[in-house]
Amino acid sequence: MIEPIEISAPTEAVWSLLREEAQSGIDAGQAAVLHEVRERELLLEVEMGVGFHVQHAYRLERHGERCLISDRVRPIGWRWRLSNIFLFGRGLRAIEAAALQGLLNLRTAAEERGDGS
Repeated sequence: MIEPIEISAPTEAVWSLLREEAQSGIDAGQAAVLHEVRERELLLEVEMGVGFHVQHAYRLERHGERCLISDRVRPIGWRWRLSNIFLFGRGLRAIEAAALQGLLNLRTAAEERGDGS
């Protein structure tokens, strides 16, 4: 699990950006929402290629005018299992690094939008 990221924006704004991004993946046929609790939880499955999917379990927590967001990633599929063998069980690191970068990008976008940019 990726440590929570603090965002200096309201939870509603962060949720809106997260759902917009998820919807673009859904519209492209590369993602599906598996579970959703508005402004609190989003379980999303993203197709990374044939035989390789990643589930993202986003969790948002309100802290006054700030938001904490975390993402628990879970790779699935035969292609993932095979590649992880060749990476000596360290394949999750790259997926977690990409997910962390996604959260950092979300923070930047939410904070810029909150500033009226």
